[in-house]
Amino acid sequence: MTVDCSVTLATAAGWSVLAEFETVTVQRPDGARWEIGWMYGNPEAALITWENTYAVVVGCGVIVADLHRFGEPVTPGPDGPAPHLRADPPETWWFEAVYQQDGGRVRLVADMYSEQAGVYDLDLSTQRFTRLFAHSPET
Repeated sequence: MTVDCSVTLATAAGWSVLAEFETVTVQRPDGARWEIGWMYGNPEAALITWENTYAVVVGCGVIVADLHRFGEPVTPGPDGPAPHLRADPPETWWFEAVYQQDGGRVRLVADMYSEQAGVYDLDLSTQRFTRLFAHSPET
């Protein structure tokens, strides 16, 4: 007997983003699964874009999985099917939330008690971050 210990982070149109401890998996509507990465400290949140083209997972950095490349081997670097952005020491970023925007973009909320605290726009096709709102943590 197999026990599924995964937590569902997001669902849309039959797609799901699942996390089992620190491992992140995308599941297609037909039940096929694709492991897109590992996230230190467990993922915080995820979404599947309205067009079902990307799965975006936040926590320690951001994983941006291109669903058109489902099943491809996940390799390090920006050209892979599921790059893990802003997760490399010594400049690890922590994100708390992700929200869908129009035009292939998402809004990310960075940990409000970090140096990067604020709200960012992320263009999913170019992987470019733009800071929208900064917040200085209270001391």
